[in-house]
Amino acid sequence: MRNLLFLLSASTLLIACNNADKKTAEAAKNTDLIQQNLKGKVQRFEESSSTIDSAGASKPDSSSFINEFDEKGYQISYVTKDINGKTKEEQAIEHYEGGQVKGFVVKNAQGKQTMKWEIAIDSSGKYSGAKVYDSTGKLSSIWKELAENEYSQVIKGTEYKEDGSLKSSFVNNYENAHYTGGASKDSTGKETFRSSITLNDKGDPSEESTTTVTKDTAKTEKFTYKYDNYDDKGNWTQRTNYNEKGKPVKVIKRTITYYKD
Repeated sequence: MRNLLFLLSASTLLIACNNADKKTAEAAKNTDLIQQNLKGKVQRFEESSSTIDSAGASKPDSSSFINEFDEKGYQISYVTKDINGKTKEEQAIEHYEGGQVKGFVVKNAQGKQTMKWEIAIDSSGKYSGAKVYDSTGKLSSIWKELAENEYSQVIKGTEYKEDGSLKSSFVNNYENAHYTGGASKDSTGKETFRSSITLNDKGDPSEESTTTVTKDTAKTEKFTYKYDNYDDKGNWTQRTNYNEKGKPVKVIKRTITYYKD
C-alpha cells in the first residue's frame, strides 16, 4: 500500500489557487502525469514485475498494480491485484476543484475499509494537514507542519498521535518535480529510512540507494535501472533493475492506455 511518503510526493498532492487564471496557468505543474513523468494523456497503466534469482531464473511477483487517471491528468485510483488478477487492495482518491487531493479510502479484497485519509488545505490552496483513520473509524494519526515546493509537492511533514505526542516525520527531495529521495524518522528522532535517487536525461530514475534501519541494524541496498523499451509517447514500458554487483534482479513491465485525442 502506498503510504504518506508516496502520496505527499510526486504523485497526488497538488496545488489549488483561488484565482481561476492562476489555476489555468499552473495546471501544467500540478497534474499527476507531470509529477509521475508520464507523457501524453494517460488513462491508466498496469505494472507487473518478475524477480530474477541468482541462477537467472525469472518468477512473476505476487502483485500487480493499476493506476487510473482522469482526463485532466489527476490520479483517481490505485489498485493492487494478486497473481490471478483478483483485487487485493484498492484506493479511491478524491480531489478538490483545484486538483489537490481531498482524501482517499483504502479497501481490502472484501471491500471493507482499512484506512481513510482526510486532507485539508488552507485559503491559499496549500496543504495544511491530514487526519488518518483506521478500519474502525478511529483517528490514528494527525499530520501537521507540511511544507511544499514550487510544484506543490510536500517536502516535509510531521505525524502525531491523537494525544499530541510525536509519531514520525519525513523529508522528501525533488528535482524538477521528480522524486530524488528522502528520509524518515521515528518518534525519538532516530532516522529509520533514507534514499537517494539519480535521474537520467528523461527524468526517470537511473540509480537508487536505500538505507533501512531496524533497531541497531542498518541495511543499505543499491540499484541501477536500465530502460529496455519506450512507447511512441516516450514513456517506458519495460525496466530492468540491477543490484550493486551488476546482476539483474527484477524486470518491471508497464502496459499504458491513453485517452483518445
